[in-house]
Amino acid sequence: MAKKATTKKTEETKVTETVKAAEEVKAEAVVEAAAKKAPAAKKTAAKASEPVIKCTIEFNDKNTAVRSIVDSIYEAEGGKENIKTLEVYIQPENNVAYYVVNGNAEGKSVQF
Repeated sequence: MAKKATTKKTEETKVTETVKAAEEVKAEAVVEAAAKKAPAAKKTAAKASEPVIKCTIEFNDKNTAVRSIVDSIYEAEGGKENIKTLEVYIQPENNVAYYVVNGNAEGKSVQF
């Protein structure tokens, strides 16, 4: 009878060790999953800390948002996907914005 009790304890010990090992593997998987998600959380936090900028040009009783000028330039250029650099020169007295895209300034302007 002592042999059966010892065998039973040995089996219980093996089961307990297997359960503990499984729990450790599961815990490691949770930690790895959280570590993979952590960089995404940092990017979100970085975006949240960027200021919201609103810039308006006022001239001769007329108001124009700079964002609308930039959006007009994107539209004139067929989107912003191919624009790496954008320089904008605004002449409010003429209601025109001249711009240079990726170093190319050939006759580029938009009315506002």
